Amino acid sequence: MKKQIIYILILSTFAACTPETSPLENAKKLYSQSLENNDATTARVALNTILMYDSANTEYQDSLSRLYLTSGNFDGGLKYAELVYNSGNATNKLKENMALAYQQIGETEKADVFLGTLLEDTRDYKYLFQKVVIQYENGNQMMFDSLSNQILDIAKTDSLMANTMVPMPSPISGGNQLVPIEAATMFLIGNNAFEKKQDIRTAVDYIQRSVQKFESFEMARYALMEIEKMMRGGR
Repeated sequence: MKKQIIYILILSTFAACTPETSPLENAKKLYSQSLENNDATTARVALNTILMYDSANTEYQDSLSRLYLTSGNFDGGLKYAELVYNSGNATNKLKENMALAYQQIGETEKADVFLGTLLEDTRDYKYLFQKVVIQYENGNQMMFDSLSNQILDIAKTDSLMANTMVPMPSPISGGNQLVPIEAATMFLIGNNAFEKKQDIRTAVDYIQRSVQKFESFEMARYALMEIEKMMRGGR
């Protein structure tokens, strides 16, 4: 109810604008002010109002898309992201956001296409790792094995691959931790062996190897502790 009242009050300011200022100009001023105040709620209202009067403006479509995606409104974010993408004005960052959003709503085939394009355009191996994550989540064992082994093979000779960092959940400190892609891939292989194949020996081997590659790898250390607890409980 409070949010509705706020929206009504904000929108009423546009209706009461003077002859010298248009509703579009007022909305743009409000958007600028919301950015200064770091006020995402008002920014969304302002951007929606701007696009009521300037519906083809891809700059504001892009901004509204990012706000929606950041807040977890993936459908709303993708609606505006697709408009920008179809206009030919999508940046790589927007494409990355679209891939993650499609992954979140379960449209992994679309996500995989965007990741493939980004990998080809940028040669940033974090997108290859994300393709591995998608195959892990989909349970596509053949593609998961192929892509994960590809990362480990390339990392042996390619310093760009070896130096690539990817985000992994941090169960101890919270948030995400940047981890070398090789260590993160070893962890995924181990976790896959544990969860999908119930192969504890292979799981422990790969997760331990991931810790050897990156000693402060929280997720891997946490997984080893959990496996150890499970093994003790089963005795």
